[in-house]
Amino acid sequence: MSERTIVVDVETEPGAGDTPEARGWRAAVAEAVAAVVGEREVDADTRYQVEVYFRLPERGDAPAGHLNALVATTIDALGAAIGRCPERGHPYADDARVDRLVAGKRTARDGETLGARIRVTEMPRVTGRPA
Repeated sequence: MSERTIVVDVETEPGAGDTPEARGWRAAVAEAVAAVVGEREVDADTRYQVEVYFRLPERGDAPAGHLNALVATTIDALGAAIGRCPERGHPYADDARVDRLVAGKRTARDGETLGARIRVTEMPRVTGRPA
């Protein structure tokens, strides 16, 4: 399979962990991804790069949220793009298929909606897997 990229812009406040906000965020991400890819079979050997850039509310002197928790919650919702986790099942994604991750966060600018731009790219097949 050749490289394929999915890009979605989710426009709602990101949440992390097991909070009501996080459940809403996961649902919004899953819905946005499903709208782009629909239902499809995902090859279990396909590896992915995920890029996610968060636009967050201002809280004090820095954007809100721990980046690692925001990323984990977001990747959990990418099942339609990268495949579902066989142990956790729907709706959780198989995050073991993510071999490269790029992430960032910043305070949303005036007039800009809260949310994130998410890019999921199938990585080219190579012999052997990353360690």
